[in-house]
Amino acid sequence: MPGSMKDRFPQRAARFLGALGRNNRKVWFDEHRDEYEEAVLEPAREFVVELGAKLRRLRPRLRIDPRTNYGVKRINRDTRFARDKRPYKDHQTLWWWEGAEKERSPGYWFDLRPKGVVLAVGLYMADAKALDRYRAAVLDDRRGSSLDRMIKGFERKGYRLEGPEKKRVPRGFDPDHPRARYLKYEGLYAWIETALPPADFVRHCYGHYRALTPLHEWLMEIA
Repeated sequence: MPGSMKDRFPQRAARFLGALGRNNRKVWFDEHRDEYEEAVLEPAREFVVELGAKLRRLRPRLRIDPRTNYGVKRINRDTRFARDKRPYKDHQTLWWWEGAEKERSPGYWFDLRPKGVVLAVGLYMADAKALDRYRAAVLDDRRGSSLDRMIKGFERKGYRLEGPEKKRVPRGFDPDHPRARYLKYEGLYAWIETALPPADFVRHCYGHYRALTPLHEWLMEIA
């Protein structure tokens, strides 16, 4: 396979994703499938392992799995119930998680896009039991205050907080609670989008993930 992983990922991978966004058709993708595998899929698998090894310095039990639909998400879109029928994503998603269930555990999320990368840490969607534990932690003076200070610190540094969110504080909770903001969330992650760096992509991503790891630790404490 020509070129090192650093040559192909992220710059060449990002260029391919840009072309895919402009030519989002099955016929075009089938004609360029070999290029996708060489420029995006294979180096993405290598990147999951390489960056994952560094992330394990922060979380030794982090799951590192470069298989498709585990650590490397499929490029195909699920269009069965979507109004947007474009068959492919224009970004490549990677995922490292800590817990038994890969989709409902806290972890480190990555989206490579044509002109940048999104780096996120947190829990995308909590199940009912996890949501109960999360809301109890928000209400707890020690844990809830720790979360509030952490998030405000992230936001001062340019990170953003998101997650599946209700329009109002759930029934049974005080809408005037000092941490009512967090009670609306049914999942919680902090993230940033950056331009692609000219060099040392692993170091670039690891620096942001390390900064956001306190949220992962907070979520694992209540898991």
